[in-house]
Amino acid sequence: MATGWSSLGLGDKLGLGLGITSTLTGMISARSAANTEKYKLKSQALNLEHQRDMAKLNKRMLESQAQHIARAYNKRLQIQTLRTGQQISKSRASFAARGIQMGVGSTANVFASAELMKEIDRLTLNTNKVRAMNAQRTRAVGIGIQGDMLGVSANNMFSTASSISPFMNMTSTLLTGATNIVGNLPDNFFS
Repeated sequence: MATGWSSLGLGDKLGLGLGITSTLTGMISARSAANTEKYKLKSQALNLEHQRDMAKLNKRMLESQAQHIARAYNKRLQIQTLRTGQQISKSRASFAARGIQMGVGSTANVFASAELMKEIDRLTLNTNKVRAMNAQRTRAVGIGIQGDMLGVSANNMFSTASSISPFMNMTSTLLTGATNIVGNLPDNFFS
């Protein structure tokens, strides 16, 4: 009785050839699938890096807006202080022109009230300025944290992509295919 290749009939030889071809095709397919997954993960990682960079840019923009808000409120405070000062000066000049004694009685109360209102307005504007600036800065911190998390996710995607090995996928397919081919050979092939 013959053994090896000569012991195989035409159908067995064709089946063996198809099994080898199928294994080789599977190896090529496994390599392509691994490369596709690897490039898909790299693409997602690059997208996450872009989002991280945009978040950093937005964070800087919000800080710039907070500083602009501070300048705008400071200018508003200057204008309001000048306006209040002019009103107090007009009142003094008007009282003096009418011969009213300054700093006594109701005139003292008028000017004290005006100074008190000026100080209250100044404190209110300053409080509003701090609130508006802190709101922008709080948004900036949130966006900064989001950017950091996007960076971590991008690094994880790159790590995952680098761990995908087309060679390992091909080897796995080769071993599975070889096992199937050898398992389907007739018993007298090895005798």
